[in-house]
Amino acid sequence: MEPKTTRRGFLALAGATASLAALSQLRALPAQASALPAGSFFSADELAIFGSVAERIVVPGDAAPRFTQTRALETVDRMCTALSPPLTEPLPALLRLVEYGTFVFDFRFARFSRSSAEQQDASLRGWMESRFALRRLGFYALRNLSLLAYYAQDEVWPAIGYAGPLQDRKGAA
Repeated sequence: MEPKTTRRGFLALAGATASLAALSQLRALPAQASALPAGSFFSADELAIFGSVAERIVVPGDAAPRFTQTRALETVDRMCTALSPPLTEPLPALLRLVEYGTFVFDFRFARFSRSSAEQQDASLRGWMESRFALRRLGFYALRNLSLLAYYAQDEVWPAIGYAGPLQDRKGAA
């Protein structure tokens, strides 16, 4: 017996795909991350999952702090609060899928956040190189959010040779 595909299920999948595609193309963080609205988009568990994922995606050099040693998680949370709800709606489900997808995609009986660094890297590589476009888009959405939030942190800038915004520099017009 063939599984029945409903119109509503198809439209939900299409909407999630469009949202993840838009998030995967996200390029620039708002100029002032502190100007984003207050509130929490993710739950504490989802932020912990995002932190685990971002720690494996963002690999800083020796002089730079790690992702979770910055305020990048708070920046992601506040940025997602400011973005369009239809755009960010799939993110909590995506984080849960990454966390528990190791059972389905990697055939391992350990959640993503409780896996070793090598297993986490292999799991994320599976997302990045998946034959399923939706899974690849999910990876790129998480990657872009992680990188944008990390490199928006003031404490990261000296390690990459960035002096900061021109309007904040002394003597700048």
